[in-house]
Amino acid sequence: MYHQQITEGNLIPNIDRAWDEIAYFQIGDNPGRREPTTGEINYKKVFTHIRDKGFTGILGMEHGLSKGGKEGEVALIEAYRAVEPDEA
Repeated sequence: MYHQQITEGNLIPNIDRAWDEIAYFQIGDNPGRREPTTGEINYKKVFTHIRDKGFTGILGMEHGLSKGGKEGEVALIEAYRAVEPDEA
């Protein structure tokens, strides 16, 4: 999603256009290719959309951490909790 955001944006419409070809999503926020919540991508909305479309593939954590050490690991866990879709 990082590269898509950089090159074209419009993540949800582009996901929909390519839906039948997608088997794997790479996660990385922009700028900086860090964990969700550190940049401009609304991952809660994107993840909700992917879930609602019935995606059962892999979501790959293709990003670095915004902070080092234990603080960075805690921030990573908190970021993914913050963007988890609400109950359907």
